[in-house]
Amino acid sequence: MNIYAIGDLHLSLKKAVNPEDWDGLEEYKPMGIFGAVWEDHCYKIYINWNNIVQGDDIVLVPGDISWASTMEELEPDLDFIKRLPGRKLFVRGNHDYWWQRISKLRSVFPEDCILIQNDSFSFRNTAIGGSRGWIVPNDFQFTEQDRKIYNRELIRLEMSLKDMDSAADLRIVMLHYMPVDEKHNYNEVIELLKAYDIDICVYCHLHGTAHEISLNGEKWGIIFHLVSADFLGFVPKKIIEL
Repeated sequence: MNIYAIGDLHLSLKKAVNPEDWDGLEEYKPMGIFGAVWEDHCYKIYINWNNIVQGDDIVLVPGDISWASTMEELEPDLDFIKRLPGRKLFVRGNHDYWWQRISKLRSVFPEDCILIQNDSFSFRNTAIGGSRGWIVPNDFQFTEQDRKIYNRELIRLEMSLKDMDSAADLRIVMLHYMPVDEKHNYNEVIELLKAYDIDICVYCHLHGTAHEISLNGEKWGIIFHLVSADFLGFVPKKIIEL
């Protein structure tokens, strides 16, 4: 089995998708407005995912799953997600406004969808945790108003890390935001990841020219992967084979 990752699905379906009629797809926020790369992105995700991912694989989705604001709006997007093979693990993104009471969400999502919030998921000597994260100090956009949110996200991340199986041989973290600034400076997020012996960190959130500042590859003994859907060409990235 394999672990894949792809984030920033940015679904906004008005009705359930008919895989036999992609011309009939309706979106209330077509992503094509953000550039040609996003044209027909739902179709690309669906086809590529189904061509690559097997039923026993795991797919990490680190946020910005849907533009929906309510559970009712989420229904067509959730139907789309249900049609995708594999066990899917999610953390919240900054645009996942529908993500509210975790107990209610877990009662609605199917069994093959795992929502991680202040906790973790374990299987086959592998532990997976995560949190939304936030822009970090030293980022050129960081303000003192961000400090409170950043500190709260550190707490949430550590709650998830503490919940991870201490005996796991492989330890993976999902974050929505890149865990470092554009110069890839060491910070409190990295300190936490190192303290809890994280092996792999996947994240998304970066689009377009922001891909140029991404952190990919090994640093501080951790392997980092940018998995924004547009960066991957809407093809789930194989992270590791188990």
